Amino acid sequence: MLISKHYLRLMTGFLFCSTLLAAQDNRPKNIILFIGDGMGIAQITAGRTVKGKLELERFRDLGLLITHSADNYLTDSAAGATALATGEKTYNGAIGVDVDKKPLKTVLEYAEQAGKATGLISTSSVTHATPASFAAHVDSRKKDNEIAEGMSRSGVDVLIGGGLAYFLPASAEGSKRDDELDLLSRLAKPQQIVRTAEAFRAYSGKEKLVALLADKHMGKADERPLTLKEMTRKAIEILSQDEDGFFLMVEGSQIDWGGHGNDTEYIIMEMVDFDAAVGEGLDFAESNGETLVIVTADHETGGFSLEKGSVAEHKVEKGDFTTNYHTAEMVPLFAAGPSARLLTGIHQNTHVGTVMISLIK
Repeated sequence: MLISKHYLRLMTGFLFCSTLLAAQDNRPKNIILFIGDGMGIAQITAGRTVKGKLELERFRDLGLLITHSADNYLTDSAAGATALATGEKTYNGAIGVDVDKKPLKTVLEYAEQAGKATGLISTSSVTHATPASFAAHVDSRKKDNEIAEGMSRSGVDVLIGGGLAYFLPASAEGSKRDDELDLLSRLAKPQQIVRTAEAFRAYSGKEKLVALLADKHMGKADERPLTLKEMTRKAIEILSQDEDGFFLMVEGSQIDWGGHGNDTEYIIMEMVDFDAAVGEGLDFAESNGETLVIVTADHETGGFSLEKGSVAEHKVEKGDFTTNYHTAEMVPLFAAGPSARLLTGIHQNTHVGTVMISLIK
């Protein structure tokens, strides 16, 4: 008997909705999404070789994501992050908009509507493609100034990363804006602003925080004044004060840059830093009992492979690359906590956004 594709799509949707409804009694209060930009299986393996054992090994619910964008076999970070944030495919370069350039409601915005606290962390500029796709709606990832303006109006409670120059008026030293909008002052009205690692560590506030710690992007892991783990811990400390729960996205941005540079050591250093942050999220989730932790990537970068190394000596002796751009390889998906089983199996990258939004709604 022949079964139409339309019927199969309807049945697949019905089964997913049935599973989701069955999980409602196990709905998480909090969601922490970790995105290892450019992270594939080889990047994870290289990190494990050097570190010995990863925090990622604590997960038991695993899957894979198919990453292509709406207009290209190879997604970029903007389309990839928008899919994760909204549950919809879009064109490469799109920031929180659909293929017709119309705004898509993000999981962060659904969380705010539900009364939850929200946070974004990135080791790049906070106006970069991945964090931007959760809090702005712009037709091109290249429009950092427009993205910064959108983020300043987003209502996000905790914002940590680089990108200070895009929030300062053009007349201010170091500004990259071409207008006199003072977005930093706009952010400062509801939030505390810190600009140094020392002020960040000293901050003991319980509600809101904007930490813009570099003019543009933050440095490499061995140059950054703060680890991604420290940033994650501070964000959780603040956001977890909200009685309605929170949504937090944490990006390890520069795993991707190591791939673009075909630099094995750079990849490993960033992978280890990212993994430690994941451990911080898992520690909180295990003690809290109401938190769903998700780890995935927007795409793989570099066509990275491992050809020589030593587990005993904790070293990768030779890595190789097929490209200095992204690949179409599926990327790993890890989940732990309430409703984690909804994220097992092979799915389109939109599945992550769909699940998170459904759980929040």
